[in-house]
Formats: sequence, C-alpha cells, structure tokens
Amino acid sequence: MKILPLTIGCYTDTPSKSQGVYQTQLDLGTGKLLPFKLVAECNNPSFVVATKLGIYTASEVEQPKQPQLFHIPNTYSKTTTNSGVISGSHPCHVAIAPNNKFAITSQYSSGTFDIFSLSINGNIDKRLKTIKMVGSGPNKDRQTGPHAHQCLFLQNSPQFVTIDLGADKINFYCFDEEQEEFLDEPMQSIKAPAGNGPRHLVFNKAEDKAYVLCELSETILMLEKVLGVWSIVEEIDALPNMEKGEAAAAIKLSPDEQFLYVSGRYQSRISSFRIDSMTKIPIFIDSYNTEGNFPRDFHITDCGQWLIAANQHSNNITSFKRDNKDGSLVYTGYSLEIDTPVCITQQL
Repeated sequence: MKILPLTIGCYTDTPSKSQGVYQTQLDLGTGKLLPFKLVAECNNPSFVVATKLGIYTASEVEQPKQPQLFHIPNTYSKTTTNSGVISGSHPCHVAIAPNNKFAITSQYSSGTFDIFSLSINGNIDKRLKTIKMVGSGPNKDRQTGPHAHQCLFLQNSPQFVTIDLGADKINFYCFDEEQEEFLDEPMQSIKAPAGNGPRHLVFNKAEDKAYVLCELSETILMLEKVLGVWSIVEEIDALPNMEKGEAAAAIKLSPDEQFLYVSGRYQSRISSFRIDSMTKIPIFIDSYNTEGNFPRDFHITDCGQWLIAANQHSNNITSFKRDNKDGSLVYTGYSLEIDTPVCITQQL
C-alpha cells in the first residue's frame, strides 16, 4: 500500500477538541484517509506549510495572547521545535522563501506582514521587519481597515506578493537576499475592484500569469505580466449561477496547470475550471459538493490524482479521485472525522 502523509491545521478554540497540528495518511490506491495523530500542540494553527526542513505554522490569536510562528522539525531531525514572536494579531498565512532563508506571516486583524530570517536548519532566527498595510474598502462589515491575508514568494525572482482583503490591494515587493533587505514600499501596487476582498493568489510556473480568488465578491481575477508589469485582464465568477455568501476560500492549480479549482465555504462546493490553452483564462466546467460543510481549504496531491477537502464546520476531511484528463472529481466515500480542520497539505 502506497501512502502519502498529509499535515492538517485545526482551530483549537472551544468547542473544538483539536489540540493543534495533526498528520493523517492518504492511501494512494483507494483514497482512504487513515487515522490521524497529533504532531504538535498549538493554539489555532490555521495555516500549515511543509518544507524539507519541517513544518511551519502560526497561532491565529490576538496580540495579547502572543501569536507566534512555529517551526516543527521532521521527526528524524535532531533540531527541536522553536518559535518567533509575531507582532500583529491573528496570523492566518505563512510563506517560506524558495531557499528556506525567510518566512513571512500575514496578520489579518492588524493588516501587517512580519518577515523572519531562518537558520540553516530551518529554525526561526529573528524578525527582520514588519510591513504595515493602510487603507480600507467599501464593505462596511469586512473592510474597515487593512486585512493581510496572504503573502507568496516568487520562485523565479527575488520578489514576493502580498494580498490585502481589507483595502483591495495586491502589492509586489522586491528584496535583497544577501543583504536581508526588504523595502517598505512595493515596486508595483494593483488595485482590485472595490469591495472584491482579494484573499489568495496562485501563480503559474512561468510566473507570468496569476489567479486571485476574491473572498467577498466570490470572483477570480486573472493577472498577466507583460514587460515586467502586472495588470488585471479578466474577472470571472468563482461559483457561477449560485447564491453568493462572501466566503470564497482556497484556490489551487492542478500540477499540469490545465485546471484551476476554488472552494466556496458558503456553498460547501469546489468549482473546477479548464485553463484555455491560448488565453490562459479559466473556463468553468462544474462544481462539486465537498461532502461536508464550509471547506476552508483543500489540497491537490503532486501526482494530480487526488483532492482532499478540509470541511471546517462539519469536522471532517474528505477525499476525491481526480481525473487528470478532464479535471472532474469523484467522491471516494472516505471521510475522516477531526475537529475544525482548516488547512491541509502534503508533507515533503
């Protein structure tokens, strides 16, 4: 039996009985999810990222409760778990640089991004800088101030991008890796349509196209880079012909970049899109019930054959067989009960 380890981050606030970061295993023959085990205790590890040097997560709590960035080494490593103090409130995303030298956390409530240096063994060294967002949006309930929701390092250049749901902004920054210098001002700032609330972004491998999922408008923005400058070229519905609920969540490209998937928490569905071979614009194919409620996150395995959804409100993780040719999903019938799962990824 071939198995794939999966790492799960869970909210731990009452009434959840979860204690932090867990690991399950996916049977690559059947899609069955094997019993989980606790990897590390942590308050509200709502986002987890796996690297060759271990797992990184952050405690999504307010500043008085001292949120931290954690490094959880691999079980065979002699390095012990360590942490770094985060300056803002409610960190909801962690990004690791391609060379494993830096980490950036996104603090939703304070609208800030903390940049950390990492040591050669993956441990958290020190906080280098905090970048503070400014601005607001027209949604009086959700956009009274900046809300940092994601940061991503580019793989092919010394740049990173930040996503601000509160001010409807997508900012591109450059940095000097050797000098550990991160500039305060972005090299380019893109203004999303007012009230869209951009949440998460995914690049293609060439990093000349990007797809931004907007939480509030429940639409996808397609970005294109021409002569070094990014611009919005298209906007499409993430869940066509369905009632909206201001709760679009995760966005992922298939490994072959032929298909795009997004999750809608309000609808408890995952939409699939075919990427047009010429224009690279996503074309809606179908949407699928996640066999649970409120899918905050999902993961597509590197082989492309499986999709696993984390259903926060129904306290379960479900697996789907994915067709590499047409992008369709078929529920395997396997569901794993676990309290408030909100992030899932495979271990390297």
